[in-house]
Amino acid sequence: KDKKDKKDKKGKEADKDGALGYDEEDGYGEEIYDEGALEMLADEGIDSDVEAEENERYNRRPRPADGPVERSTENGFLARQPCRGALVAPTSHATGYNTHEKPDHHLQLDFVYGYRAHDSRHNLVYNIDGLVTYPAAATGIAYDSREHTQQFFTMHTDDIVSLAMHPDREIMATGQVGKDPTICVWSSTTCELLAELKGFHQRAVVSLSFDGTGKYLASVGLDDDHSVAIYDWASRRMVANSKGDENRVLNCEYNPYDGRLVTGGVKHIKFWVMEGGYLVGKRGVYGRMGAVSTILSIAFHTDGSTLTGTQGGIIYQWADGGEQCIQKFEALHQGPVHDIFVNDDYILTGGKDGKVNFFTQYMEKVFTIDMAKVVETITDLQGKPLCSYDGKAPCIKSLFMEGTQLLVGTKGSEIFEFDMSTEDSWKTRRRIITQGHSAGYDDKRRIQTSELWGLTTHPFLPQFVSAGDDKTLRVYDMYQRRQIAVRNVSSKVRSAAYSPDGKFIAAGFFGGGFIVFDTNTGNELIAKKHRRECIGDIKFSPSGRWLAVGSHDNFVDVYDASRNFKRVGVCKGHSSYITHLDWSEDSRYLQTNSGDYELMFWEIPGCEQVKFPTALKDTKWDSWTSTLGWPVQGVWPKHADGTDVNACCRSADGTVVATADDFGLVKLFRYPSDVGRADYHGYLGHSSHVTNCRFSYNDEFLITVGGNDRCAFQWRHYEADEGDEEMTSEVEEEVLTSVEDYEDFSKTNQVVQMVMTGHINGVPQYMPLPSLEAKPSREIPQGSGLDPGSRLAFLPCASAIFAPDGYLREPDALAPCMEAAELEFVHGYRAHDTRDNLFYTARGEVVYHTAALGIVYNRESNTQRFLADNPTVDGITGHTDDILCCARHPTGSIFATGEVGRNPKLIVWSSDDPRRPLAILQGFLKKAIVSATFSRDGTLLCAVGADANHSLAVYRWQTGTMLASAKGSPEKIVTVSWSPFQDYVVTCGVKHLMFWSTSPFVARKALFSKRGKIQTMLCCCFPGPDTTVVGTQDGSLYLFKGYQLATNMRRCHQVTHAVIATRDVVISGGKEGKVKFWTIDLMQCLKEVEINHPQAMSGCIKAMHLSGSMLILGTRTGEIYEMDTTSYTYTLMLQGHGYGTVWGLATHPGEHQMCTVGDDCTVRVWDVASRRMVMVRDLGAKGRSVAYHPDGSQIAIGLAGGGLVVLSADSLDTIHAKKDREEPIHELKYSPNGQYLGVGSHDNYIDVYDVGKQYGRMGVAKGHASYIRHIDWSEDSTVMQSNSGDFEMLFWEMPSGKQIKFPADTRNMDWATWTCVAGWPVQGILPRYSMGTDVTTCDRSHTRTVVASGDQFGMLNMYQYPAHKGCAGRTFGAHSAKVTQVRFMFDDTYLITVGADMTLCQWRIVL
Repeated sequence: KDKKDKKDKKGKEADKDGALGYDEEDGYGEEIYDEGALEMLADEGIDSDVEAEENERYNRRPRPADGPVERSTENGFLARQPCRGALVAPTSHATGYNTHEKPDHHLQLDFVYGYRAHDSRHNLVYNIDGLVTYPAAATGIAYDSREHTQQFFTMHTDDIVSLAMHPDREIMATGQVGKDPTICVWSSTTCELLAELKGFHQRAVVSLSFDGTGKYLASVGLDDDHSVAIYDWASRRMVANSKGDENRVLNCEYNPYDGRLVTGGVKHIKFWVMEGGYLVGKRGVYGRMGAVSTILSIAFHTDGSTLTGTQGGIIYQWADGGEQCIQKFEALHQGPVHDIFVNDDYILTGGKDGKVNFFTQYMEKVFTIDMAKVVETITDLQGKPLCSYDGKAPCIKSLFMEGTQLLVGTKGSEIFEFDMSTEDSWKTRRRIITQGHSAGYDDKRRIQTSELWGLTTHPFLPQFVSAGDDKTLRVYDMYQRRQIAVRNVSSKVRSAAYSPDGKFIAAGFFGGGFIVFDTNTGNELIAKKHRRECIGDIKFSPSGRWLAVGSHDNFVDVYDASRNFKRVGVCKGHSSYITHLDWSEDSRYLQTNSGDYELMFWEIPGCEQVKFPTALKDTKWDSWTSTLGWPVQGVWPKHADGTDVNACCRSADGTVVATADDFGLVKLFRYPSDVGRADYHGYLGHSSHVTNCRFSYNDEFLITVGGNDRCAFQWRHYEADEGDEEMTSEVEEEVLTSVEDYEDFSKTNQVVQMVMTGHINGVPQYMPLPSLEAKPSREIPQGSGLDPGSRLAFLPCASAIFAPDGYLREPDALAPCMEAAELEFVHGYRAHDTRDNLFYTARGEVVYHTAALGIVYNRESNTQRFLADNPTVDGITGHTDDILCCARHPTGSIFATGEVGRNPKLIVWSSDDPRRPLAILQGFLKKAIVSATFSRDGTLLCAVGADANHSLAVYRWQTGTMLASAKGSPEKIVTVSWSPFQDYVVTCGVKHLMFWSTSPFVARKALFSKRGKIQTMLCCCFPGPDTTVVGTQDGSLYLFKGYQLATNMRRCHQVTHAVIATRDVVISGGKEGKVKFWTIDLMQCLKEVEINHPQAMSGCIKAMHLSGSMLILGTRTGEIYEMDTTSYTYTLMLQGHGYGTVWGLATHPGEHQMCTVGDDCTVRVWDVASRRMVMVRDLGAKGRSVAYHPDGSQIAIGLAGGGLVVLSADSLDTIHAKKDREEPIHELKYSPNGQYLGVGSHDNYIDVYDVGKQYGRMGVAKGHASYIRHIDWSEDSTVMQSNSGDFEMLFWEMPSGKQIKFPADTRNMDWATWTCVAGWPVQGILPRYSMGTDVTTCDRSHTRTVVASGDQFGMLNMYQYPAHKGCAGRTFGAHSAKVTQVRFMFDDTYLITVGADMTLCQWRIVL
């Protein structure tokens, strides 16, 4: 019955009649119903949870200002405190010049353990991407259950107590507590803030709900009137508001069917509508169906009616569009119904009794999940419960179901996920998403209370223990990001500590006393109680013998762990409670802080106070967690009251100190902070007071715990040098530059905008947009030789195209040429950005790759077989882009290669017949496949991609099934290797080393301790079970036992690029070209061999493989060596160009030889018959073009810097050197008579030199508007033709360089060569819609019957000569990037191609 007086007569009469009237604000003054029945209050008793929620007011004290940076300690906060006399600097210490500045180190939130549920409900959802979204502390969390990672929204400044999901399921709204609480609307996929709403509510925003359109957002505050507000959130405008009720309003929900807002709370239910810009509410009418109840949950039936769950375990159903109660369902739960969830199949209810009930739409019970039984079955490795289960059923506060996946959130800060595909599947297929400390009930204050204070990190494992007022100690694994154990104790716990050997955990109680557990068994060893008040801090000495226990009754008790923890002394002297304590490194001294800002020192075990702190100024402290002291003066704010800084912790390397304050802020300072006030990095996430902080043993993580939020935050600690690791040039090229190249230069990653031009036989036709916009030239002369439809008509050269006089086209001129090219041999080996890609087969052949080719090389016959793409056949026969990795099957006859590309292929093939792939795996990995490895039995294949997460995938390759996948690392992973002894996988990369179990496919980070450090890891091998050797960027060899570093052989190479192992020996190869043989424990180097050769430019070793006594080695510059490990002698087997494009190619005028130059600054001469390189010389500069003199005696080379070098063809000695240009010499050719040399440069000129006059310049051809691409001489050496970058075609008189103004005058010219890609006889080599840039090179055969061209896509094409528009060609694949040059041998028996893929291909011409 309403307690307020009614202002209108009807309201008063209604009250007298016993009916429930309405406030004037409600907008209704007439009777609500006709029956006249009295609305009775339900006798629901007192529920402690609901009562505590009703009484909560979230009082917060304001945060004081930090004040400006103060370098002088005299003006610092501690200079005015009792501890000032003990603030003594070490001998000869000088304050650093940058001590007051922010540190170079940073923190990044990695994982949050906990979930806000004790005073909140219905706050757990799946978003549009399937991420589990929920609040913890002041952080909104989007959890990826597939990858076990979290994303964070951290714009709140205090506890989030409400959450609502937008109808689009991407946008979330969250409301916080505080004097002026904020509502944040944010994206759960990007965690970006979309809108911030504040200024109306007070104390807290306890509930939120989006309407069905997503435009409006309703909120309920915690002011005295429990006001309701409606926002147009996108415009950040409040459109209406109203008083809610004098009783506590607990929740609000928009009805998606009729658009009304429903609010529920303590003896409260109202239905709200917007009328005339006002928010008008009507109370619900129970009538004879029931009594006024406390409404805890609201949901909506599929028929539009409203369902409400009450404190008494009853669910009421309310009429669609009305306020009448139409149905009552009793005894559904024993106690409060905290959440209801409705979908098309079920109505789910969750209550304090720990049961999730499934009902039909007619409220007929189908089955029940009893969470009390569920938590009993979830145990740790020791068989003990993993959930905090004290015999009471877990109170369910939130439910959400999507498809067959069910989320259950409990008051104990636990979130469970169940598979509901069948009625019994949840019994076995369930998992815990997160676990945190739970809240407790204060009988005196009648509110929820429990704080989390105790925290300790393991001395050498990635684990930490948190201890709280919920009477539990919880053990978490930082790498697994899971709670791995929990122990219930008899009292609230306020402090905890590991022993130095990690065998014991000591925990101090709120009521005095402590307990010690054995970490191996989890059993209690001993419990002691000599104090009655809280144990504020507890720590083992570094020696492990002493245990110091500081209590709130001002004493520190010291116990002897070696004597069953017998008390051996008491430190007396403090006049207030003990807050922190630390041991010296030698375990002889103890320093203590107290609540009245005293800092005292004690000698142990005598417990005598050290009266003169100066005596200990040079003492080295094992830890520094004291908030008072010389090295932490600068962490205190200017206006602190002494309780602002709750905890601090120095990093293990002593470079930074982290603090936890009373206002939810985690701060990071330089250490020591011996200034008055220092600057810092501050991090939000916690709410109200952060109570403790600890670094992990290796400083990789900082753990912080919140008092009221009861969450543990795991921050990743980035050290100053981690972002700026000094990489050698070749490592930087592999892990940084090459990743950009995959996207920028991969031909399958190139995107061309296409436009549909029509249909042919119902099939849509497309053309590139630039081609559509191209217009034919207006300067096409009368009698032009342009073929109909020729693409040259759209280019500037159109006016220079003339057919010879009297030319008659043959009837079969458009038919394919008779000749074909058969790939015979390839010179090249890709190693600059890959490794571990060189193997022996079971038959003793050698497998490696270059360009888009997998190669099987027979050493005896000096022949090759290829895995190559055939572009003329349907289906996949090989790779179409650069191959980046190669993996060897345990049988030695099957290999897997992975490529670059938007959707790269991983091809499994046999070395016996590489022409027919065995399996093609494609679809999941993106951008590139950088490494692959077979399982030890060969049935599985694991590969790594080059996407942003460097994802891993595991395939059953015979069936093409992907069995597992995972995110690898934000930085590049360079190699993945499967142990031949056990089923685990190791990944190495930039500051990355992970050990992956295969079932399930989850990773564990390597543990380095103090023997080594995380850095760029490049390679690994396996000498035996549970043993891994890893090569590092600083040249070291790390030997791991399991995932823990056991041995570090420091800097045995400049950079360790390759390692292999047998059961007897480990072999390593480095940047400096040395191969070292080690014992398997790395304790002794057995042999060292330096690899060098007169014809090799470098010995940097990137790959090795051992077969019997023969060791094969691959170097970064493209050499492949073979070594006999019995004699340690080696031979050079194969060679290729080093990293960079091969630009220049010339074939000898009378021998089967060719010469090449490129960006690796070398000139190389190759022999076709022997299939080997015969000479090489370092030019000292990048080469761009090359030409043989007609008599074969000289080789002219154009350089990238504009220079010209002429070498002797016999010795490669320099004959002449000139430099008349500053830009690259892209093309040069000798005249057929050998008298002149034409040199075309990128500054648009062609210089003509007289060979017989010491290469004196005779003339300059000026007239091109762009760089020179190609030139050709006439047979009589009197005329030259040239193409430029803008597709001009000009003609010149030689040697003067005078331009021939009328191209028609040259129509009958006999050209000695034809390498210009524009001209009358090569119109057919341009593809349809081409703008000319896709064809990069061409060459006419000496028989003048065929012309070969190379294009931007790595294809070799052959056509009849002359090639008319529309002629059919033959296409051959091998190159992975653009073909830069193509040339026929003097007798047309061979065709040679080179490309940007550093590869030289030798093709045999066949008929």
